[in-house]
Amino acid sequence: MKYDFRFVKYQGCGNDFIIKDEMEGPVTPDSDRSKLANKLCDRHFKVGADGVIFIEKVEGVDGSMRLFEPAGNEADMCGNGLRCVAAYLAKKLGKDTIDIMTKDGVKQVTHAGGQYRANMGSVRTGEKYLKEYIPERLRTEGGLAVIALETTDRPLSGYVVNSGEPHVIVRSGDLGSEKVKMIGDLVNENRNRFPHGININFVQVVGDHEIKVRTYERGVYNETLACGTGATASAFVAHSLGWVKPGIVTVHALGGDIRIEITKDGNAYMTGPAEAEYEGKLVAEI
Repeated sequence: MKYDFRFVKYQGCGNDFIIKDEMEGPVTPDSDRSKLANKLCDRHFKVGADGVIFIEKVEGVDGSMRLFEPAGNEADMCGNGLRCVAAYLAKKLGKDTIDIMTKDGVKQVTHAGGQYRANMGSVRTGEKYLKEYIPERLRTEGGLAVIALETTDRPLSGYVVNSGEPHVIVRSGDLGSEKVKMIGDLVNENRNRFPHGININFVQVVGDHEIKVRTYERGVYNETLACGTGATASAFVAHSLGWVKPGIVTVHALGGDIRIEITKDGNAYMTGPAEAEYEGKLVAEI
């Protein structure tokens, strides 16, 4: 099967995406979307990206986003991808407030001052929100689920939350020394414990309202330069456990900064950049 593939390339803090607009049709079948993502995300032979996002027309919202990752799986959500889709639709539709349907529900994103502020909804901590990803019974600490991770590096444990994607948050004293890919690969090889894979975030507190984060993403199965749901989850855990003081948390990722605000009603708001890099066309054969 050959596809004449027109696309735009966007990135948010270095987390980069191939965006294919299918709002006017035709819509690519999901099985082909998986194959296209697996092929096009290759940084050596094709475009290269952390995922391919397909935008579709949906009644009641400005558009929907479906993210297929390099492994061919469909992600539940993606914070940086959400901002990139919002930036694309804001330009296309001439609007500053965009409603986007995701697998995690409708997300509203507002453009202001060159940044994009997304209502990520509530960060979920209960067992029913985690059981699909981690079937085993988890102990709790500080009101959060805790899991021990099996690694050859050293004994690790982390806090588990769902910010649209399942994340394990591991506190680190020296972020630069963490073997993120090695640990992430080893943990994700165990599909008995993590049947759908798991995202892992290493977090170092560097100020009263600042953390540094390095993230291993499932689906990409590698460290990425930034992760929006990971930044949200990390800031939420840091806020909940008193690692940082109340207020907006600046998350320093490898590719840039994301600001996270946890409001009194429990919603998380993520603010960060989203930039168009180029447009292109290729013929993809799958």
